[in-house]
Amino acid sequence: MKTITMISVACIVMGLFNQCTQRPAIMFHEEVVCVKAEKLIETEAVVPIHCSGILSSRCMIKMSFKTGGIISAIYVEPGQKVRKGQLLASLEMTEIASQADQARLALEKAERDLSRVKNLYRDTVATLEQLQDVTLAHEIAERNHNIAAFNQQYSKITAPSDGLIIATLAETHELTGPGTPVLVFSELGRDEWIVEAGLADKDIVKVRKGDKAVVVFDAYPGKKISAYVSQLSETADPHTGTFEVELTVEPGNERMINGLVAVVDIETEHNQVVTLIPPEAITGAGGSKGYVYVVEKADTTAKRIPVTIAYLDNQYVAVEEPINKMGLVITEGAAHLENGSKVILGNY
Repeated sequence: MKTITMISVACIVMGLFNQCTQRPAIMFHEEVVCVKAEKLIETEAVVPIHCSGILSSRCMIKMSFKTGGIISAIYVEPGQKVRKGQLLASLEMTEIASQADQARLALEKAERDLSRVKNLYRDTVATLEQLQDVTLAHEIAERNHNIAAFNQQYSKITAPSDGLIIATLAETHELTGPGTPVLVFSELGRDEWIVEAGLADKDIVKVRKGDKAVVVFDAYPGKKISAYVSQLSETADPHTGTFEVELTVEPGNERMINGLVAVVDIETEHNQVVTLIPPEAITGAGGSKGYVYVVEKADTTAKRIPVTIAYLDNQYVAVEEPINKMGLVITEGAAHLENGSKVILGNY
């Protein structure tokens, strides 16, 4: 009886194994997206150079002391109007005045020595060499005295003209070095405003002095203000690697303030080939960047390509890259793709 039971169990297990092996396997197919792809129109266009910068007054001056020392007092505050010759800041004068007194005493001694040796020389007591030595010592003492007096004079900051204090960059009792900016001053009566921006090497070669530009400030959203290129740097900034361009702004009736952030489009005469792409072919757009998908005729895999948006018109998005050289551009169905998606070219 026990033998029959074991045989029955074995038959059941074999039957289940045969059923499993005869059941068709489950297949997982990768999704294939039906898309439309085509060659696109390429055309020449004047592409504005896009950059940003900071607005400032052309006559803005960073004022500093000629010598270093402890700041005794700063007599003005940001936003304060000042008159020509008004005292703005001064250093502690103890050390500087002592140096000036030292130079004055040295000059007085040199004058006495020179006078005495001249008298001795006339009496043939002193030699010509001795006279020449004291004459040279007197000249050196005189020049040292002039230097000390000059440093003493420029240990104070005075207003060069009627103007406005834009900013104070130091505090009373602070140690400052020679030439270190302490105040930012702007002359009144000269409404010349500039925007300074940095351009990459591929852009600076397209820009010419006098090129027109359009400036938009965050403070005046949507308001386009005319400008033109007034200065171009001939060397790159060693810290940023960019080339500085200065644009003179024509504000009209708008109020300009130092430090406003500006977005600039420079209109150059340089033509550039752009590719015109239907808007629905652009994915992941943000600012001037986006992506398109391309596919080769003999391939079934979509490739995602980054593009730079040059400008927009009524029907197309113009991009700077030569997309046609990379394959057919997927113009319909791009929203359903990822990089490496399988596609099939269909008719729409």
